[in-house]
Amino acid sequence: MEESKKRLEASGSLSKTQGISPTVKQNRRNGTADMKTIDLFCGAGGLSEGFRQAGFSALYANDHETPALRTYEFNHAGAICSDDPIETVDPAKIRAGLGIKRGEVDAVIGGPPCQGFSTYGQRREDDSRNQLYVPYFGFVEEFRPKAFLIENVTGLISMAGGAVIADMVSRAEALGYAADVVTLDACEFGVPQHRKRVFIFGAADGQRIAPPVPTHMNGKRTGVLLNDQPSLFFDQPAASPALTVRDAISDLPKEALAPRDTQQHLEYAATDLTPYQNLMRGNETELTHHSAKRMLGIRRLRLAMLHPGDYGTKIEERLADGGLPDDLIDIMMGGAGMRNPDECRKQDRIKETALREMLKAGHTTPEQVMTFLDSQGFANKYRRLHWDRPSHTVVAHMARDCSDFVHPGIDRFVSVREAARLQSFPDAYRFPGSQFVQFRQIGNAVPPLLGFAMAKALKAAIG
Repeated sequence: MEESKKRLEASGSLSKTQGISPTVKQNRRNGTADMKTIDLFCGAGGLSEGFRQAGFSALYANDHETPALRTYEFNHAGAICSDDPIETVDPAKIRAGLGIKRGEVDAVIGGPPCQGFSTYGQRREDDSRNQLYVPYFGFVEEFRPKAFLIENVTGLISMAGGAVIADMVSRAEALGYAADVVTLDACEFGVPQHRKRVFIFGAADGQRIAPPVPTHMNGKRTGVLLNDQPSLFFDQPAASPALTVRDAISDLPKEALAPRDTQQHLEYAATDLTPYQNLMRGNETELTHHSAKRMLGIRRLRLAMLHPGDYGTKIEERLADGGLPDDLIDIMMGGAGMRNPDECRKQDRIKETALREMLKAGHTTPEQVMTFLDSQGFANKYRRLHWDRPSHTVVAHMARDCSDFVHPGIDRFVSVREAARLQSFPDAYRFPGSQFVQFRQIGNAVPPLLGFAMAKALKAAIG
């Protein structure tokens, strides 16, 4: 592998800022893998982690976001990594540098950037990111892998009236590959999260690959949608109900660390574990990345009023009886997990002070408080997870705002590790860098267990 790296560096096909970090140690979970992949648009490595668990290892990985690539190479130490723009990379030089023949790679995998296809926000057909699948197929043409796999958001199916996905299928078939399209929900494959994604995949010589059969039940039905045709939708008996937020994170500490302490190690709580929690912990003895975003008191009060119960009832009683003393306001709006108002914007400090004065004045109803809290329409964006349901889709925007991911039982946002658990990243998976980039990488990732299901399907066909 070191010789391959030197050849790639000499050819200019490996970024001078990347490669194998001397501080990276081989992940002890890797074991021996007998099948090889090329991972393009690899991000933090969620798809490769699923393939690793199925017995694959990556020879080469590429992503233009350097922080994500650092995470990838930290957890997949055997791969040669490059952050060069994919459209500038010559696949022939990469293959020559790796010293492998056409057909020796088992699978080219990857997820071209989804922003241009996503149903979130504005979808633009002229977005340059929509064309990045073209160099992906350049790698397929050069390496001639036994199989290929593309992952993307479901918005890809209808993009440009279906022309984009039709072009992907056409390019694959022109190279001699069968090409099927399947829509999967991650919660049907052991991930405690609703996350629908589309996969385009196929094998060489026109060989068809059967899609994975769901292992968990999604509400009243379970199954896959193949080639986006309802007539090909089929139900399968699922072994288990979909996993829930409780299954995923109920063992993690209630108190979360500050963002700056996201790399600090904590002890696990001694508690009965769900099978999923046992799977995520593996052989780990310490917990990492259990940090959550801090908030102002006005946000804490919003969180507290998201659900009924004793706390809300006591607020109502106290608000109606001459106002609240400062120490009680401090309990409601302060304590662990809070931000220092002096570090915030002026308008936030003004609102925080005004809320405190209103609570101290008394004779205030919960409706008046909620009107104040929602004075700019912000309260409606808050959403608390439900203990006994799968999470809604984890998104990269958590890096900026976690208001849509309030802990189900605690008045705080979910931590980095809790978000990783909802994505099915094992606790041994490390995310170097700041809390901001950790949330972004996790939200952008393919859930490893969903990748594992697809990896097993490919392996069954080509192995």
